[in-house]
Amino acid sequence: MIICPICQHSLSLQDKQWSCDNGHCFDQAKEGYTNLLAVQHKHSKQPGDSKAMLQARQNFLNQGHFEFLANAINQVISQYSVQSIVDLGCGEGYYTQAIQRQQSNTNPVIGIDIAKDGIRMAAKRCKQAQFFVASNHRLPIADNSIDFTVRVFAPSDNQELLRISKAKSYLLKVVPGAMHLSKLRTLLYKDLQAHSEQAEAMAGWHLLEQQKIAQTSRLNQADMNALCMMTPFAWKKNKELEQHLELSDKFEMDFEFVLQLYQRD
Repeated sequence: MIICPICQHSLSLQDKQWSCDNGHCFDQAKEGYTNLLAVQHKHSKQPGDSKAMLQARQNFLNQGHFEFLANAINQVISQYSVQSIVDLGCGEGYYTQAIQRQQSNTNPVIGIDIAKDGIRMAAKRCKQAQFFVASNHRLPIADNSIDFTVRVFAPSDNQELLRISKAKSYLLKVVPGAMHLSKLRTLLYKDLQAHSEQAEAMAGWHLLEQQKIAQTSRLNQADMNALCMMTPFAWKKNKELEQHLELSDKFEMDFEFVLQLYQRD
């Protein structure tokens, strides 16, 4: 199922090394992940989310604030009989681990992210899954091999999705709901714009169902700082928001997510 990023031939794992028939070899790191991101496909020295952003996300998610989303993802997957699951843009592996817990140990979930620090954290977090450093636009996955793809806020290339997906396979996209983090966004923007909940029209896929889930949580100051750091808001902090974070020790935050389930034509 895993293919060589250089020649696209199948890779096999032996003695902690992935190799293909053409002699290309990729060592598995001590944490258990493998870097399959070819140097020519890196657009920066450290592509993907920064280590600080990933650590903030890990700290925040470990408090269980998004457990309701992880449960909803698993509830959707459990409706179908699937053998191969890939989590694209898996980051530090929170959702990958949640999905893996619902699968048998003989059915490892594949987690892929372009951020090496994120994949290292994910591999430490969940030993049963298989993690690879790679781009969502050049997936090291064989044609027509995946039953179920999960994308939580992660961009990807639709042609790659179609290539790796079996006929009648599923794609679950998670996008922010209309008022997701609205209490936080009002401190950053004069005119608050609601997120669109319109499902994207994707060639080769049709929408099966869409559901919205929401939860209001009470956060402490450490959680709020982590929340700001793990989102694009880290680059947009203004004085009003910084003052608000300094003066308050309890925050009420609104979380909204839309789960969009597609099936391949």
